[in-house]
Amino acid sequence: MTGWEDLLDEAEGLWQEGRHHDALQACDRAALQGEDARYYAAIMRGDILLELGDAPGALSSFESVADPDVADPDVDLSRGVALFELGRFAEAENALRSAQRGDANLAEAHYTLGLIAELQGTGAEAEHFRQARKLDAELYAPRPQIGREEFEKIVEEALESLPDRVAGVVRNVPVLVAELPHPDDLRLADPPLSPRSLGLFVGLPPRAISSLDAPAIEQPTILLFKRNLERACRDRDELVREVNLTVVHEVGHALGLSEEDLEERGLQ
Repeated sequence: MTGWEDLLDEAEGLWQEGRHHDALQACDRAALQGEDARYYAAIMRGDILLELGDAPGALSSFESVADPDVADPDVDLSRGVALFELGRFAEAENALRSAQRGDANLAEAHYTLGLIAELQGTGAEAEHFRQARKLDAELYAPRPQIGREEFEKIVEEALESLPDRVAGVVRNVPVLVAELPHPDDLRLADPPLSPRSLGLFVGLPPRAISSLDAPAIEQPTILLFKRNLERACRDRDELVREVNLTVVHEVGHALGLSEEDLEERGLQ
C-alpha cells in the first residue's frame, strides 16, 4: 500500500470518529502525492464537507477532479448530490443521470432523483425510491410515516415541554407543519439551505423587533418539514426525539441564537 492510501485510510478513520478537521487535513496531505491520490482525496474531502453541511465546498472539491471529456459515474454522482444540496435541481438531475449512464446500479442516484421529483411534484419519486431500495435495502429501508394529526400532536407536546420563560418569548410565533420545504424558503439563506432541512425559522426573532419598527413584512414563523423528519428516523421513538430536538433548535433561532450558539449548546 502506498503512502497516500495510508493517509486516506487514516482520514476515513478520523472521519468516523467525528474528527472532521483532522480528516480533511489528512486528505490534503494525501492529495500531494500524485494524480490518483489527488482524485481519491478530493472525493473523500467532498464527502466530508457534505456531511458538515458545506455543499459549496464539497462541489468545489468534486469539480476539481471532474474531466468534461471523461465519463466518471462516481464524480457525477457526487456532483449531483452536492448540486441537489444547493437547490440547483436541473443541474443535479443532469449530473445524476450522467452517473446512471455510466453505472445503472447507483442506489444514491435513484434516491436523490426521487427527492428532486418529490420536490418538483413530477410524480416520478415512487419509482426512484423503489429502485433505490431494491439496490440498497438496508440504507433505504422504509421509514416511519405517521398521519398529519398524530404528527401535529407530537409537535404540540414538544412545544408544551418548553420552559415557561422560553415559551413566553415565542408564544406568538406560529409553528407550522409542511410536508417539504418550498424552493423559495431554501433560497432565504446564502448558500441555500439543504432540501433535507428538518425545520426553518423565518423572519426576525421577536426580541429583535422594536415597538418603533414598521410592521414586519413577514410574520416570524417556525416551519417543520414532516417528510424530511420522517426520513431522518428509523422508528417512531426516534421520530419523536428528532421532532423535539428540531422544535428546540428552531425555537433557539426564534430567540436569536445563531447556528454556532446552538452547536455550543448541543442543539445541532
